[in-house]
Amino acid sequence: MPHFKRRPLVAAMLITVLPPCTNAFACDEEAIEHLPTIKVTATIDGYKIDEVSSSKFTQPLLDTTQTITVIPEELLQDQGAATLRDALRNTPGITFQAGEAGAVTGDQNFTMRGFSARNSLLIDGVRDTGTYARDVFNLEQVEVAKGPSAAVMGRSTTGGFVNQVSKMPTLESFNEASIGAGSANYVRTTADINRPIGDSMAMRLNLMYHDADVSGRDVVTNNRWGVAPSFAIGLGTPTRISANYMKMKQDNVPDYGLPANLDGIDLDGNNVTDDGNDGLALLKNKATRSNFYGLKNYDFEDIDTDASTVRIEHDFSNALRLQNVTRYIDTQRNSATTSPRPPNRQLQRREQGSEVIANQTSLTVSFDTAGLRHDLVTGVEISREQTSNRNSAQTDNQPPISNPLNPNPNHAPNGPMPAITGDPSKAQVDDLAIYVFDTIALSEAWLINGGVRADSYDVTYRQNDAITGASILDLKQSQDTLTWQAGIAYKPRTNGTIYLGFGTSVDPSFDAANAGPQLSADGTSANNTRLAPEKSRSLELGTKWEVLDNRLSLNAAIFRTEKTNARTRDSANNLPFVLDGKQIVDGVEIGISGNITQEWQVFAGAAWMDSDIKASALSSEVNNSLALTPETSYNLWTTYRLPFNLTIGGGVQYMDAVYRNTTNITRAPSYTVTSLMASYPVNDAITLRLNVDNVTDEAYVANVGGGHFIPGPGRSAFVTADLRF
Repeated sequence: MPHFKRRPLVAAMLITVLPPCTNAFACDEEAIEHLPTIKVTATIDGYKIDEVSSSKFTQPLLDTTQTITVIPEELLQDQGAATLRDALRNTPGITFQAGEAGAVTGDQNFTMRGFSARNSLLIDGVRDTGTYARDVFNLEQVEVAKGPSAAVMGRSTTGGFVNQVSKMPTLESFNEASIGAGSANYVRTTADINRPIGDSMAMRLNLMYHDADVSGRDVVTNNRWGVAPSFAIGLGTPTRISANYMKMKQDNVPDYGLPANLDGIDLDGNNVTDDGNDGLALLKNKATRSNFYGLKNYDFEDIDTDASTVRIEHDFSNALRLQNVTRYIDTQRNSATTSPRPPNRQLQRREQGSEVIANQTSLTVSFDTAGLRHDLVTGVEISREQTSNRNSAQTDNQPPISNPLNPNPNHAPNGPMPAITGDPSKAQVDDLAIYVFDTIALSEAWLINGGVRADSYDVTYRQNDAITGASILDLKQSQDTLTWQAGIAYKPRTNGTIYLGFGTSVDPSFDAANAGPQLSADGTSANNTRLAPEKSRSLELGTKWEVLDNRLSLNAAIFRTEKTNARTRDSANNLPFVLDGKQIVDGVEIGISGNITQEWQVFAGAAWMDSDIKASALSSEVNNSLALTPETSYNLWTTYRLPFNLTIGGGVQYMDAVYRNTTNITRAPSYTVTSLMASYPVNDAITLRLNVDNVTDEAYVANVGGGHFIPGPGRSAFVTADLRF
């Protein structure tokens, strides 16, 4: 059991209690009686963002009683980020998991603050359950909220949630494009064109093409294109209507990585005791780090994603707004992936579908009563999520791996690609939710907030035989849940807040198996339907400050998250699952974003976490750490513009070692990855940018799995021309 590092905890507690009123970070000396009571709506260009997009958050980030990191488009552009996973490198405490049974899971299988967040991805506030790699070409910003957030966004948000905010039309006319090329056959081009039409209408078009191998990996490649048109009318008027659509297609060779062990074979070919760590030796040797255990021109991944949104807003007055959002997203994935299990190759065939349609209606009203100021939001959400899955596994067409240290991906298969027959297994989740949130200004220095959400779920699941299509299992499940959150904020200065927040979350059993709504299909489903949702609660004490004339944001928090009835296997009674577990994560998180000077930008965060399994039906788990929960993780990105307009920058990301599972026998090692950047404006229309990622060619585990792991990309470099015309 690793020991939690206490010194950062003490430091953060001091930061929480003592406002940073030093000469370097001077506080606003305005008297407390002059504190404003209205919501701040201004934002600052660059890395500092003042607000999130959701109407459920009525206050600026400074006065929100929760840790929220907003990753802006400008930061992603400076880093040359292409995927949501690239974006999430900019916040600590997130660990990605590798898929099992052929489910290469794109971006959505990860943990936050020690708990699974696989169903906590949203687009414009609507759940996004599709299995695909999300590209950032059509994103304005990425919002990462930490801690239980079910009252805000619904189920399965114990560790928090990630909301992707789409680009929408504006009344500004601009044409922007980028063209990039680099190592590992990297080619990427994007375009962002916005055209106002008259005084209140506008159209916007975002385009993307991406084709690249993965540096340091054989055979693996990612190819995709996307188009995202949008239209808005009524901009700048009380009634606004907008609609957008996004189409993205992917044609990839997926990466299932390296085996976690080699069945007792070390790098010299000698038989050794299998301790489960042999496979990590492959990672440390550049000659074997690139090993691909599948078959070239046989393994494949085709993904088709369609998403559309219609938003209607009407301002009855400055204090009353009605909003309705309807969103539909459909993702279809067809794949064949080889599991690295030397000396065998096992092909996993999957056809997966995910479809979500949701409608949200919310009313935001500000009013005074009994001398108190209220910012209230109430609403209703209706959604239907459907997933389908057909899969099979076989080794008949895969020749064995004669040399586990040097697999040959050019071997010809023994037969054609096997077809998947029969009807797919299907799951459907219908949800009706109502919610209400209120922030009350008790005085100019004190704010309290609270919110509650009630959900009613109806779930149906049908498991079919993979060959005959005959029904094996038909299940139905209904659950009603109630979640809430509350907080209090004290503003000793206009530019600072000290807060205490509390929240709850639920994780229903139908979210326990795979990404998207799906009951476990391993013979335990009948038991799962009798299980109540897992329940979580979190307490957070923190502080937020805006310093240097509001150019720079600082935040620090200490937190505890408890899952009070965690799902565990009951070996004593031979039952699949029981709710006898208790899991706790204590931690500290700090962050900084914005401009230190006009020329110097910074975006950084750090988290220290101590996880503990306090109780479990399996005695071997008690007092162990949670899986995929690093003790220490941090990220730093900074840029500086020199007097002759050359901007230089770079970053570092550190992740502590994490255990692969709750047995705490093996773990993925810690790593440090560094990046560099330089950009120069040739003229008003062209800016050239050089990015070098993983400068030291660090060998590290990017995705942790059970029987395998996926290495992170090796050193790569690419040049991009950013165009304005």
